[in-house]
Amino acid sequence: MADAAQTAATAKQVSRSNLLRIALEHFLGTVSGSSEQERRRQFSAEYLFLVADLIVQRQYPDAHDALITEAEARMEAVCAAS
Repeated sequence: MADAAQTAATAKQVSRSNLLRIALEHFLGTVSGSSEQERRRQFSAEYLFLVADLIVQRQYPDAHDALITEAEARMEAVCAAS
């Protein structure tokens, strides 16, 4: 990990400690959801999910429950793999 950090720092022309500070700030902002970019991303993703769900509910009501069940199964698989 130290070698990868040094390689990235060299590529970005910053010190390794500065690179790690930037990475930590980005990580903490993302985890807390407090960065403006992260809030926009979350809003956009939620909006798109709601739009897709509404379209499926209205145009393909017979498939809605099966899609929700499959999404839940995939989410559990992703979480179990983490």
